[in-house]
Amino acid sequence: MDPFDPLGLQLDTKMKTFLIGIKNVLLWSYERGSWQYDLLCLLIVAAVFLVPSSFFGDRDRGQTPAGVREEVIESEKLRGFLEARSKPAAAVGFPDEAIVVFLHDRCRCEVALVRPPEVMSDAKGRVGYRVWFKEK
Repeated sequence: MDPFDPLGLQLDTKMKTFLIGIKNVLLWSYERGSWQYDLLCLLIVAAVFLVPSSFFGDRDRGQTPAGVREEVIESEKLRGFLEARSKPAAAVGFPDEAIVVFLHDRCRCEVALVRPPEVMSDAKGRVGYRVWFKEK
């Protein structure tokens, strides 16, 4: 009995060949080194590199809402900015208000923090703030 013709219907030879080809691809039944095996491997590699990451949903990246910008500000730059403006850190509710003043000066527009700043440090021991803000 033919596995592609369980009801005893006579399928066209071309149709049988097509169905056998689909079965071989789905079950990966080609031998290593054959052109079919190489073609399947090439298609998989092409899919990995050519399909945009947005197609997979970017689960590993934090999603930010539209219009919200993310920036990392080094604490030394922030402190230098405040000193140049003759504003001690204690005079401004450090770091939230100082960051808003810094971003306002950098962007030349009114900004509002969307989330509280996160304190972060790198391998060299430098401290900074990751901020999320929106232009008003």
